[in-house]
Amino acid sequence: MESKKVLIVGGNSGVGLALAKKVGNKGGEVIIASRSALKYKDKLQSKRGLSNCQCFSVDVTVENEIKELFQQIGMIDHLVLTVKSPLIVAPFLELNAEDVRFAFETKFWGQYNFIKLAYKYIQKNGSITLSSGTLGHRPYSGYSTMSVISGSIESLCKALAIEISPIRINAVCPGFKTLKEMEDKIPLGLGSDEQISNSYLFLMEDSYITGSSIVSDGGAMLV
Repeated sequence: MESKKVLIVGGNSGVGLALAKKVGNKGGEVIIASRSALKYKDKLQSKRGLSNCQCFSVDVTVENEIKELFQQIGMIDHLVLTVKSPLIVAPFLELNAEDVRFAFETKFWGQYNFIKLAYKYIQKNGSITLSSGTLGHRPYSGYSTMSVISGSIESLCKALAIEISPIRINAVCPGFKTLKEMEDKIPLGLGSDEQISNSYLFLMEDSYITGSSIVSDGGAMLV
């Protein structure tokens, strides 16, 4: 990560923030972009490893904002998308289609649009890391929306690994972090932002991996 320019979308909280601190502590140039990054700029720059980080406001669902962001920051080495969407939990037959579309608009289409607009700004030996979810591998009742979104992201990852090489593209599938009813069932318990961020860092640093998804779930899919 030494001297590498890394854009982390959603880096002002959660897994994105944990990753930003690791990149900064390893000598990387950290750029954090999100809807609220500018609001928390002073707080972010007070953290170890982030004193020199740059912060920008961007809405992943607005193409003009993404274009403007890259016009300001220029070329980068790595793009990491830690995009979240509203958690839609309801039986399939009771789902509100508008809620489902909104979740897709944020987590799937947000990442899709970002890749398209970021491509020409990523160094040829650089990488893109997406955020998916273990529900794309193992569905649970009531979570069909999140399962379909996660599956779509991983399919996109595989397809683009062929189309945009030599730029690498991979995905991380985080497991449960806050679902208390799962805590005692998972072999390694609920995950932390610190633990899950390690998978993103690995995918950036491994120059011979593309089109892959790493599951970071503490063994949840085994039970």
